[in-house]
Amino acid sequence: MMSRELKSALADLAISQVDLARLVSVTPRAVAMWVAGDREVPGPVESYLRLVASLPAGQRQAELARARDGRTAMRDGMYGVDYAASHGSGMACLIFDTGRVFGADPAGGKYDGEYVYDEISGMADLHLKVTMPANVPSVLGIQNPYEWSIDVQTKLNPKADQGSLQVATSLGRQISATYRYLRALPDS
Repeated sequence: MMSRELKSALADLAISQVDLARLVSVTPRAVAMWVAGDREVPGPVESYLRLVASLPAGQRQAELARARDGRTAMRDGMYGVDYAASHGSGMACLIFDTGRVFGADPAGGKYDGEYVYDEISGMADLHLKVTMPANVPSVLGIQNPYEWSIDVQTKLNPKADQGSLQVATSLGRQISATYRYLRALPDS
């Protein structure tokens, strides 16, 4: 990787030289020498930057937050969600873990997606795919004889222990929901 390629990668990823130094455990002076072309960028650093570029936005942001202050401001953990729409109500348990969201509900719905935490607004932007099993009616009044899915998105304040949500769906119908923080994820 040449110095101009490194400069371009840092700009594309919105990573400062100081952040890169923290991420790869070198001094800021070492990064400055790579950027200036005084030293060759080590292969592992080049590979790391490619890996970071391939991450979903939420995971990339979590990695940068880790570099900046050793942790993310997003409170990962388990969240309980109660929701209602025109044809009923339900509940789900969602897991937030370094940019990914996954979970399930008692009706057999599966939730998979990601969040991007915005440090400025303090909100997490969630994008989820909800997969419903065959022959199970949804709160939107849809029931199919086959497994089907719908895309949903909302914003959540992860620093609040509970709150309200307006969930937009790919069908143009809204779902009202409330959430509550249940617990932190267990340490591995």
